[in-house]
Amino acid sequence: MSRRIIKAAISQLLHDTGADRVLRNRAQCPVVFAYHRVVPDFASAVTHTLPPMLISSQMFERHLEWIGQRFSIVSLDEIGSTLEQGKTFRDPVAAITFDDGYQDTYRYAFPILKRRGIPAAVFVVTGLVGTSHAPTHDKLYALLSQAFSRWRNPCRSLSEVLHDLKIITGSIRKARRIGSSPFEITRKLLVGLPLSEISRVVDALEDRVCPPPALIEGFRTLTWEMLAEMNSRGITIGSHTRSHILLTNEDHSTVQRELEQSRVELAKHLDIPIHHFSYPDGRFSGNSIRAVASAGYRYAYTTCRHRDLNYPLYTIPRTVLWENSCVDSRGSFSGAVMSCNLSGLFDLFSGCDQEHSLSAKETRYVPNRQPMGLFEWNRSGS
Repeated sequence: MSRRIIKAAISQLLHDTGADRVLRNRAQCPVVFAYHRVVPDFASAVTHTLPPMLISSQMFERHLEWIGQRFSIVSLDEIGSTLEQGKTFRDPVAAITFDDGYQDTYRYAFPILKRRGIPAAVFVVTGLVGTSHAPTHDKLYALLSQAFSRWRNPCRSLSEVLHDLKIITGSIRKARRIGSSPFEITRKLLVGLPLSEISRVVDALEDRVCPPPALIEGFRTLTWEMLAEMNSRGITIGSHTRSHILLTNEDHSTVQRELEQSRVELAKHLDIPIHHFSYPDGRFSGNSIRAVASAGYRYAYTTCRHRDLNYPLYTIPRTVLWENSCVDSRGSFSGAVMSCNLSGLFDLFSGCDQEHSLSAKETRYVPNRQPMGLFEWNRSGS
């Protein structure tokens, strides 16, 4: 709470003096916003979901109102083609995007967007479309939350699970000493391990915890029929890989297969060209940029402000937002905090935890190695 109070106070001061707008106006790139799940009630959903994945319908509408008063909201195709031609927009423009392709986007965000006449984009994990499977990161967090509520010594028990799987990392040893939370351990595992190893952890936790089926129900993803309808009403569809792998954690052949298969599946099922890609967790390196380009995408989106000057269209920055990313000390929406988020002010203090120059092979998981970095989501938190 003290962090939220300080953040709100600084934001209000900079907003009152106009410093936030000066910083924001220095940016030449259009603003692209990123969301994940829009839900009816944040408080009930957050009990079993990664908090930075969520925003309530009411807060989402407040965001759209604020954005609409300051920007022309356009499609990603319009932003991409303008950047590709080396042109600039006369007026400030913004785009709205959603990652992962949850059914919440169709049920709660899509009606709001239609009513307001706002274009948007959805980046889809194609291997989950039309299935009953939850994204691996959601299952991992839900299982860890259940385990921490049941196990007498959660970190010690988790260390035993990882030891049995021969997955021992420096961060988990440290976590046992400091008593980390399910959120902290989830993000360390996701950033530090390839998807195949994370899946082994999930399977082992399921055997020990046996979560109720209802726990996973809220993570259902879009169907092909939903995607087709959304696309027919002005929603751009892009790729978010086939399995939600972090490109910097996998070998080249896995990365290339995930990128190519996802694009082919989207084009086949929806009968549309697929030009846009968003990096899972926003993580990219030189090798992953080249892999995205060779897979046939024209534009790619990150979650930090670093752009590769050799591949500017493949490192378009986005601002990730959620329920508490733009609130004041009382938890109410704050335009001042929103403005400071866009200006990049908070990035000056948190920095970027990624090593963008490293290749996928260099950043792959190695047993007993300290995972590098934390989820970008944490930087937007309160």
